[in-house]
Amino acid sequence: MQPALCFADSVQRSLFDPQHQFTLAAGTTCSDGKSSVTLQSATAAPNQYAATRSMLSADHLQNKVVQVHAVFNAQNVSVGAGLWAGAYDGPKQIALTNTENNPVRGTGANLSRTLTLLVPSHTTRLVYGVMMKGPGTVAVCGLDAYFSPPATPDKAAEPLAMQTMRFALDAVRTYALHAPLIDWETRTQPLLDLAAKGSVDDVYAAMRRLLADLQDGHSFVMPPVTRRRMADRTPLMPSFQKISSDIGLISIPSFTAHAPEALTAFIQTAEQHFAQAPEIRGWIVDLRGDSGGNMWPMLQALKPLLGPNDLGFFENRAGKRSSPWRAGTQNAAEHMTTPDLSHLPVAVLIGPHTASAGEAVAIALKGRPATRFFGTPTHGQTTGNKSFRLPDGGLLAVAAFFELDRTGRRYEGPIEPDEVQVAPDMAQNAAKAWLEQSLNQHPVR
Repeated sequence: MQPALCFADSVQRSLFDPQHQFTLAAGTTCSDGKSSVTLQSATAAPNQYAATRSMLSADHLQNKVVQVHAVFNAQNVSVGAGLWAGAYDGPKQIALTNTENNPVRGTGANLSRTLTLLVPSHTTRLVYGVMMKGPGTVAVCGLDAYFSPPATPDKAAEPLAMQTMRFALDAVRTYALHAPLIDWETRTQPLLDLAAKGSVDDVYAAMRRLLADLQDGHSFVMPPVTRRRMADRTPLMPSFQKISSDIGLISIPSFTAHAPEALTAFIQTAEQHFAQAPEIRGWIVDLRGDSGGNMWPMLQALKPLLGPNDLGFFENRAGKRSSPWRAGTQNAAEHMTTPDLSHLPVAVLIGPHTASAGEAVAIALKGRPATRFFGTPTHGQTTGNKSFRLPDGGLLAVAAFFELDRTGRRYEGPIEPDEVQVAPDMAQNAAKAWLEQSLNQHPVR
């Protein structure tokens, strides 16, 4: 096992105390012979805070893992205390981590805390220290930063966090549309080192930073607890509103459920709306609340309006296209029968909350005859994600495909409406007026 290297604390500690409620002083002698750092306040409000700051040059530390460790002795700490560390490029903070998920509270002795920071490649200095919020006193011993050289990898004995990081790195490098933006030679090993030493929060924070560097605005990662919480949500269902005697509105919400019964209920609800309104001759499809999820049940829900046609395509970074999208060809309840309304005029409402799979549905409606879009530009996540179950039970979604409409047009960024209407009521009114005009000019039976 290689030894950890401790950095000499050559810069005097300073106190950041924006509300002037805290004091910083040398305390009692610690077991290493040094004086403890004592941070205290008797007057701070629960939302007031302070932090000590010690600075280190980042020379030779870029793309390496640094750990900060300290032992706390606390007295009447009301809100919480802990450690923090940040990386800076000149005056700009480019990375930050802290132990706020494991705070020191109340009264207690010998409370050990450690945090882990992956130093970005363009870091010029590191700043770290003790932080405290609210009243109380902490005397901190052994406050130091350490750099541990990476150990020789042993994949067979890798902890779960390293397996998770390695899986994520392989998936992103293999499938992400913008994977060439990442310098994999310099990024891979530091991220594996971080996974070997850091907490679960550190690992997921590092994966989020990696995905952000893809600059696709769509890739994301979700830890196991969040994934389970999302899966347990009760899904919203499509809703119907009769606008006039011959114009109806169907709202398609986001859909993130995975249970087969939820998927069937989503599709059947939409089918019932269409079946119960045979007199409707023009439809408004409201996608303004569709922030994403699974596009296939959304397309199946709109099958009466979409028909059996090719609706769009995925295209990977090598330019290879998928088979065409079709309503009802994937994850569909094939026994259902729906009316063919693909000849009716359709007005589509979109806005900034139309995102991801919601935008894929909008793209599927692009190129449809007698169709016009109203509202404001969509969110701009017009890529297809490839999802992976991580070894620790988390979820990784990588923007792996461009999205093309039925004409072959590729969408990159927000989808623009044909008619901009910022106010929601004005957008719906404009859609209704266009449908009325269309029905008067071209009566549909």
